Amino acid sequence: MTQVVPLRYDTAFKKAFSQPEIFCQFAEDVLGIKFHTDEVHRGYKFLEPIRQVDIEYDLFAEDLESRIVVEIQHVKEHHFYDRFLYYHLINLVEQVKSSKAYQFDRTVYTIVVLTSPYSENEIDFSVAIMDFNPINEFNRKVDVYPHQLVFVVPRMLNDKTPTGIKAWLELVLDSLDGEMDESRYNSPIFEKVIDAVKVDNISPAERRILKDEESWEDTLTEVTQRETQREKETIARALISEGVSTEVIARATGIPEVDIENINISSLRD
Repeated sequence: MTQVVPLRYDTAFKKAFSQPEIFCQFAEDVLGIKFHTDEVHRGYKFLEPIRQVDIEYDLFAEDLESRIVVEIQHVKEHHFYDRFLYYHLINLVEQVKSSKAYQFDRTVYTIVVLTSPYSENEIDFSVAIMDFNPINEFNRKVDVYPHQLVFVVPRMLNDKTPTGIKAWLELVLDSLDGEMDESRYNSPIFEKVIDAVKVDNISPAERRILKDEESWEDTLTEVTQRETQREKETIARALISEGVSTEVIARATGIPEVDIENINISSLRD
């Protein structure tokens, strides 16, 4: 087994996927398009902000026909759907901010890779694609806007996941425990990804950034867990006030019955 830095970390993901050959193949397999670029930008910003917006894209690349953004997110933020729609729209608006013809010179694709351990109640898909094409009264799509916002979720792989995308999600998923079996992969592209994230190939500067990422992730995860726990306790208190049994509340919230009893006692004191 090969020791690797999990691809949920920005440092590892960007190091591997900023290689043009890897980026292009990933984009082609996920989007089903032809794409070529000789340069992939890390932490890309537009030269001029859109109004008060000054955002940064994890990975950004263009060819003569298409503009592609790839974002990696591990820890779930409550507003992550809104955030990435915002990123996608800004990428579109930037093309026409000074144009009088409202013309998009490049098709915009945004790929968001979500690696957090989501539950099926939160996300029950491995791939979800949003386009902007309207549906007419005959329930037919009017193909006028080719732009797409794509979410891919490695932990939610299933037998319906498209083959080309599935191979990439399996690769990302395999890395998340910090170990990979190189013998499973005979693709030169995948071998390059693995080589880029091998622990032995991580520079001292990259290790320093990784430690900061790990600390930030731990902190945000802890805050998220506390917020979730508070939300569950609020629900439990409301159900207690309605006379719902401890057993039913435990099933509904996932809070152990002994803790619900303590919440009940605390509520009575209040």
